Amino acid sequence: MATEMSEQSLTTKPGVAPDQPRRRAATTVPDDAAALAMIATLTPRIAEGAAKRDHDRILPREEIDALSTAGFFGITVPAAHGGADVSAITVTEIFTRLAAADPSIGQIPQNHFCWLPVVDHGTPAQAEFFFSRFLAGERIGNAHSEDTVRRPGDYEHQLVRVEDGWTITGKKYYSTGAIFADWIPFIHHEGEGEVRQSRMFFVWADQPGVQVINDWDGFGQRTTASGTTIFTQAFIPDAYVFPLSAPRDIGRAFVLNANLIHGAIDLGIAEAVLEDARIYIRTQNRPWTHNPNPTHAEEPFVIRDFGRLGVVVRTARVALMHAARLVDTARTSATPEAVLAARLAVADARILTSEAATKLSHEFFALTGARATLGKHALDRHWRNARTHSLHDPLRWKEFHLGNYYLNGVVPPPGSYV
Repeated sequence: MATEMSEQSLTTKPGVAPDQPRRRAATTVPDDAAALAMIATLTPRIAEGAAKRDHDRILPREEIDALSTAGFFGITVPAAHGGADVSAITVTEIFTRLAAADPSIGQIPQNHFCWLPVVDHGTPAQAEFFFSRFLAGERIGNAHSEDTVRRPGDYEHQLVRVEDGWTITGKKYYSTGAIFADWIPFIHHEGEGEVRQSRMFFVWADQPGVQVINDWDGFGQRTTASGTTIFTQAFIPDAYVFPLSAPRDIGRAFVLNANLIHGAIDLGIAEAVLEDARIYIRTQNRPWTHNPNPTHAEEPFVIRDFGRLGVVVRTARVALMHAARLVDTARTSATPEAVLAARLAVADARILTSEAATKLSHEFFALTGARATLGKHALDRHWRNARTHSLHDPLRWKEFHLGNYYLNGVVPPPGSYV
């Protein structure tokens, strides 16, 4: 279990963070409106370099640092610890805008916001320490998946109890955000069934025994650096260990956070495609031979199909924002009924947003013609990003669990990612 911090655990081991944060946010974002204004200021610059970063696989270090400086990584810190504790609706809107500007940058901080609430499962001293670091701009990454033939959640890492803490040795993959992170968490399970205990260990990234390798070569989401993390007897103090879940906090379950943000990433891609298609059709296309109108944008079939694609995107947005409202409700009431309603709505939205992103990024080319495939337009990145991100977790199982609930009354079980 997580323990109170001690002077010994904070000063005698190489895996302990320095007393002062190594990043300093320029400001603490005070509320939802300020958080949205902050993102509105940053996204134009993020969007400006997105195509080149994608083409050349340039990691967005400056852009992620700018988010830290602006106070972005502290916006969901609880108010009791000095944060804005912004709503799920605001988080969803912010990630949608980030992903519309650059979906790789939209995905990189997803794990930070997914795992940040876990800190509240520990002691008051732990919460005070970690939340102050996030307000200062420090970032959480991710190293809880392994590239093996075993099922997700079946880990091969070696966790060893030592004086004042633990050491981990193991190789992780899909480490989105780790290369930019100050803290790289992993999950460890002990026991089976009802006695199973799951904990999250936060590894200080800047220590011996931690190596993050940018070997991600997926054809989409190219600059997420979702590659390999290698731990070699990396030390984790007891003070950096937390229960993965807490009964008092079921409305902030990490699966709700994760799925909601993944939906926002897909929605951002879809909205970016629709806007890029609108601009291209109005400024780049020439009218087809039999088009009775002087411009391509006035062709009846193009207008009709653009309208159809717009319906897909707007429907996905409505579903996602509805889900976000139910997540906010679940956080307030934290009843099993409210949490279940949020889980089901988020699953609906994840399916619709993923379908919107993949459908638009594929079908809009039929409205533009062959010249839209030229490299100078970089429009292929939308399809590559949508297709890659859509594979994060199998939507077919979300559809199964939704069907099994609405048909047979079977509540999606823990671990179902619903």
